[in-house]
Amino acid sequence: MRPGLEAWLQCIYVTDRWLALICALLVIGACIGTLGNSGEEIVVIHDAQAQEKLWPLNRNLLLSVEGKLGPVQVEVNDRRVRLLEYRSPRLVGTMTGWINRTGQVTACIPCGVVIQIKGRGAGTMTPSHEAYDGIIR
Repeated sequence: MRPGLEAWLQCIYVTDRWLALICALLVIGACIGTLGNSGEEIVVIHDAQAQEKLWPLNRNLLLSVEGKLGPVQVEVNDRRVRLLEYRSPRLVGTMTGWINRTGQVTACIPCGVVIQIKGRGAGTMTPSHEAYDGIIR
């Protein structure tokens, strides 16, 4: 007889067997539920005119958006995004580097460009109307 089956048959009561089976199913269900909820992440780009552009994080892109000091390049590559600005006085957005997790934000304040990664709830690809606290024009 197989070792796993012997351990199963050594349970004292039938209720123990049912309890073990229910616990195993709950654990398996939780694992499947966690893996199934990995929502699609998107990049939200706010330009100097307060327009919002949306792009899936899993598709590569090199985009030029209009900033206050001129065009600003945004690069999406390998599920991460960064600013490639070149006219900002201190290149603050460029120094942030790549962002790649939901909730991360990078911005070039002099250019007025903000980039954020959103996930799950933003998977419908519709513009949000959330305000950013602490960004001054």
